[in-house]
Amino acid sequence: MLKRVIAAALATIFAMPVIIAASPMKMHLANGEQANVPIIMYHALEDTPDNKWEITAAEFEADLKYLSENGYNAVFMQDLIDFVHEGRPLPQKPIVLSFDDGRNPTIGIVAELLEKYNSRISMAIIGKETDHYTEISAKKPSSKHPHMTWDDVNIAAQTYRVEISSHTYNLHGKNGARKNRGESDEAYSCRLLADLEKFAEVLHKNAGLTTNTLVYPLGAISKSSDEVIRKAGYLASLSCREDTNLITVGDLNCLYSLGRFLRPPGKSSEEFFKVITEENVAETRF
Repeated sequence: MLKRVIAAALATIFAMPVIIAASPMKMHLANGEQANVPIIMYHALEDTPDNKWEITAAEFEADLKYLSENGYNAVFMQDLIDFVHEGRPLPQKPIVLSFDDGRNPTIGIVAELLEKYNSRISMAIIGKETDHYTEISAKKPSSKHPHMTWDDVNIAAQTYRVEISSHTYNLHGKNGARKNRGESDEAYSCRLLADLEKFAEVLHKNAGLTTNTLVYPLGAISKSSDEVIRKAGYLASLSCREDTNLITVGDLNCLYSLGRFLRPPGKSSEEFFKVITEENVAETRF
């Protein structure tokens, strides 16, 4: 039932691609040009959040309203990659709104709000969970934290407001993408690459999509993690370290282990976004 409701709503609402208004900018930027870009970390929207990872739909809507009224422009991770690799300009006051895990019914709620406020998000899904909930969706199982099915992923991606990124295929455990105790560098590299290859396979098979951004589960990584994921073709990665990001045209390294601010429940949008001051999020310098 939920899948049909989401599909009908999204197919009707999101017929046209999103266009973010921005001031006239140069068509191509030189190496060394920089932009400060905060990334916000969300997980799920719940009526009664019971942990720091969840907020209410009203709080998320308030965030979108605050960002819109204060001149922020939500961008995809692909936009940051294009800025660094190709010198493509970003809009003024760019910000990335990232969601981890690919939870349901969160995506359906978020989608309507993105349309209302002309915004966009980057959604990191867990491949194995998406496979699992696709397989059992016809049985209409009861679950406290259900995840998106592949149908949901396809519908969301087709709105042009949701970018799909990787949260690994099956490394969303307490150790995340971190190297196991006693594991050799070679064994770790092979294990991580195998997981990312599996994710790429199911994403392309079921949604016809590719991704070049990895969102580390729990932010758990090792010193060699970014080096390993480069071999898998990832051009960017997100951590759980709370910090803003200075990204630079031509500096490919600046896109790895980017910082994010966790959005907790119980705070007003104004109070939360005080951690991202106008001084720290200066206008993009062209």
